Amino acid sequence: MEDIGKEEVLVGRYIIKAQKYYYTKDHVWVLVKGNIARVGITDYAQFQIDVVEQIQFPHQGDYLEPQDTLCQIEGLKGMFEVICPLSGSVEQVNTYLEDNPSLINEDPYEDGWLVELRMSDQLEIEDLMTAEDYIEYVEDIVKAEGGSSQFISTETIEEESIEELSDEEFGYKEEK
Repeated sequence: MEDIGKEEVLVGRYIIKAQKYYYTKDHVWVLVKGNIARVGITDYAQFQIDVVEQIQFPHQGDYLEPQDTLCQIEGLKGMFEVICPLSGSVEQVNTYLEDNPSLINEDPYEDGWLVELRMSDQLEIEDLMTAEDYIEYVEDIVKAEGGSSQFISTETIEEESIEELSDEEFGYKEEK
């Protein structure tokens, strides 16, 4: 794999945030700022759930350990448990999702985050997968699902500004 210094990577049809994110094999992501860990589900997980209809959050102040149920997400394909990746107390839940649960489908890494935990042991981060490891893990899953590696495309998603696009790419020619 080449340089992982890009912000997002596309594996098959799944977007993976590459910088500063940690992951579990249960398709949960973690973004750490100080001793607070923001937790959510990955793009791969939200595809498996299909349309998210409802979320059952823990209570603020609840203490959770790795492998506890962080929350439950109900989707078109059934009820799914999100497994807590770290130990800590629930600092905040994303209550906006109570009225807008489908935001997880639209933006699982940003607006669709689930819970913020005040970590009790920051060394537990070392037990999580790096973005590079998770990308390889999802590549293997996509290969197994597709039965062939030809369906895998790991590519970096880069946004281009309009100023950088040529007239042909933009779709018109400027009249002079």
